[in-house]
Amino acid sequence: MTARRQMRLAPDALLARIGLYAVLMIGSFLMAFPFLWMIVTSFQSPQESLQATPVWFPQRLHLGNWSAAQELGAQGGDATWGGLAPQKVLTLEIRTVGSANGDLVSEVPSDSRSNSNSFLFGAATTTSTDPRQVTTEKLEGGLWRVSIKNTGEQLELKVPLKITLPDGLTLVSSTLPPDRNSRSDTGAFYEWSNVAPGLLGYVLENYRDALRVAPFGRYFLNSLINSVAQVLLGMIVVTLAAFAFAKIPFWGSHVVFAAILSSLVIPGEMLLVPNFVTVFKLGWLDSYAGIVVPWIASVFGIFLLRQFFLSLPNELFEAARIDGAGYGTQLTRIALPLAVPGLVTFGIFSFLGSWNALLWPIIVTSKTEMRTLQVGLQSFIGEAGSNYGQLMAASLLVITPIIFGFLLAQKQFIAGVARSGLK
Repeated sequence: MTARRQMRLAPDALLARIGLYAVLMIGSFLMAFPFLWMIVTSFQSPQESLQATPVWFPQRLHLGNWSAAQELGAQGGDATWGGLAPQKVLTLEIRTVGSANGDLVSEVPSDSRSNSNSFLFGAATTTSTDPRQVTTEKLEGGLWRVSIKNTGEQLELKVPLKITLPDGLTLVSSTLPPDRNSRSDTGAFYEWSNVAPGLLGYVLENYRDALRVAPFGRYFLNSLINSVAQVLLGMIVVTLAAFAFAKIPFWGSHVVFAAILSSLVIPGEMLLVPNFVTVFKLGWLDSYAGIVVPWIASVFGIFLLRQFFLSLPNELFEAARIDGAGYGTQLTRIALPLAVPGLVTFGIFSFLGSWNALLWPIIVTSKTEMRTLQVGLQSFIGEAGSNYGQLMAASLLVITPIIFGFLLAQKQFIAGVARSGLK
């Protein structure tokens, strides 16, 4: 009878498990949706990222455009990363339909050599000093051939192009699809951010441009130095304080710990002014010390490691004291080796806080060489608008070290949270 009943319940249990897994998968997708959208946006052109209708498959990921990008890059001298080498000529073919009194007009934005976002915020007029010379040839059947030659002596990394079609003409195809198009009463405008992209230069254009907008190599180094220093110094301070509150009995320890813990209710913004005054009087503005030192002592870290030390058996420390071990020996020989999961957990939280810090580095730094990655992301936001493709590409580069760090330390992190008493 019991066996039959279990057989009848088995399908119900299976359906319940399937339902549970389905809910978990849906929840996981919803949690990962912002990250997936960030990845997609990092490959979008400026117009695609600003459209009201979401673009889930950007044109830079279309396989049909890759061969065209590679061919144009090869014409310029590099089929992989693109660019227009000296005395090289590349040709872009454009097909139109309709009839109009005027002809197609092509130009290279003159300020595009210094501003990678110029084609997004409006192209300037051409100048005679620009080495990228443009010629337009009209062929039969509505076909136009736009040729660009580098008459200079240096490699042109990017060759943006803007064409204007008079009213009556409509673009139906081109060697490489435009990155932006618009229309006015006088005609239609089509813009390419780079008509000599190369294969990887076309697909990874936002990533390459993001690294050129600001000195991200220096920003990355600053963020790494600040984060590692805050983790190491903070771990020393927090470990000593947490061990004292957990394993060293002294009068008023609970009162002192409660007073320290109560500081968690103080908003961090209230500490900005006194911390800035202290850093200013110490002469630590525009220095690593000014960014790191005020945030070494972490109340949350003290609480986290104290809970972890409290979970360790007192018999271990009593046996050590009988053998003549002092508190320093107990900490280094017994507590720390057993507290690795807790230390990793605190290190991850501390690293994340320092790596993602924005407000404090802005306050205490004014020199470009002392800026951090989060401050550098502001380079993609200006009065004329935001280049979301480059912003998402830069953001993805910024969070990549955090993702890899968590994947490497996730076992210790989960063990540390589980054993510290946090729910």
